Amino acid sequence: MNKRMFYIVSLLILMALACNSVSSPATGGTPNSASPSAGQTHPQSTPTPLPTSTPPALPVSLNDALGSLNSFEIAVTFNTSGPGANQSSSITNTTDYSQEQDARHIQLISSVTSAGDNSPTDSNLQIYRIGNAMCASTEKDNWTWTNMEPSETEMLELTQNMIGITPLIDHPTFVGAETVNDIPSNHFTFKVSGLGVKSGYVVTINQGDYWVAIDGQYVVKYTLVMETHDGTNTKVLHEEIGINVTQINQPITIAFPDGCLRIQKPTPTP
Repeated sequence: MNKRMFYIVSLLILMALACNSVSSPATGGTPNSASPSAGQTHPQSTPTPLPTSTPPALPVSLNDALGSLNSFEIAVTFNTSGPGANQSSSITNTTDYSQEQDARHIQLISSVTSAGDNSPTDSNLQIYRIGNAMCASTEKDNWTWTNMEPSETEMLELTQNMIGITPLIDHPTFVGAETVNDIPSNHFTFKVSGLGVKSGYVVTINQGDYWVAIDGQYVVKYTLVMETHDGTNTKVLHEEIGINVTQINQPITIAFPDGCLRIQKPTPTP
C-alpha cells in the first residue's frame, strides 16, 4: 500500500474512532428529539416552502453530533480511480453504535490496486466493543479478545472525544428543505475551490452535496465527486467521497460473532 493510501486509511480509522465517542449533546439542536422510522436511505424532496432566510450551513462536528444520538449507523466511503490506468482504491468504513448496550461495531473494508500491481490488496478490519470487552480481527476468523478495566474504557472515550471531524465544505449554496434518511434536513451544494490549480490538470467534475439535520445541525448525508485530467486524458483521476448516517435513534443490536465467543475470556474478578 502506498503512502497516500496509508494516510487515507489512517484518516478513516480516526473518523471511526471519533464517530464512536459518547460526548455531550451537540450545539444548535437536540438530535435525540428526532424519532425517524427505519428504511429510508435516499434523499426525497418534500414540498416544504423555502424559509425567508438562509438556514445555517456549517454542521457541527461528527464527534459532537453522533455522540448525542441513542443509536446510528454511519458509512464513510472513499473510492478513486487513476491517475494511472490500473490504479484504484475502494475504502468503506461502517460503524454501528448503541447507547443502550454501550456497544459499537467498526468495520473497515479496503481494496487498493497501486501502480504496477496486477491484483488488489484487500483488507477487512473489524472491531467489536460491548461494555469493557473488545474483540478485533484483521483477517477472517483471526480474532483477539481483550478485557479492559473500566478506567481504560473511560480513558478511551475521553481520548476519542478529543477528535472532531467535519467534512470539507466550501462556500455552500442553500438548495432547499428535504427529507433524507427520514430526517428533515437542509440541502446545500458546493464546489471545491482551487481544484487543479497546483497540478495544472483540467477539472471535469467538481460537485459536492450535503444534507444537515434541521434539528441538531449534524450531517445526515454527504457526497463529493471530483475528476481531473492532464489535458490529453492520458492521466485521469476520479474521486468520490460519501458519508451516510442511517438508523438514527432506531433499535440496533450489536453482538460478538462466533469467532469472538470461541475465544471469550471471563472478566477478572475485582
